[in-house]
Amino acid sequence: MLENDDLDSLLTGQTSERERVKMEHEYMHKAASHPVRRQLVRQIGVFGATKDEIKGAIDIDEKSFKYHTEFLINGDLLDLLEGKYFLTEKGLEMLSNIK
Repeated sequence: MLENDDLDSLLTGQTSERERVKMEHEYMHKAASHPVRRQLVRQIGVFGATKDEIKGAIDIDEKSFKYHTEFLINGDLLDLLEGKYFLTEKGLEMLSNIK
């Protein structure tokens, strides 16, 4: 059976693999290019951190904290588990590229 190509994806209204990868790269670039998001990723690090630990190390107000952490969570760069933030595989990749 033939796999879907970009034309099939266009006709069915689905995102092609090429477009998905492009969007993922753009999202990663947006995340890595913002200084607050870079600070958050560095502070969370390999072992994770609580909200209080992060806010104690970074001068950030509640509204900005919520906005940027949600951005990272929506981009599959960050997870919140039992009150602690952890980097996903993508987040760890980002961390290795911004140090």
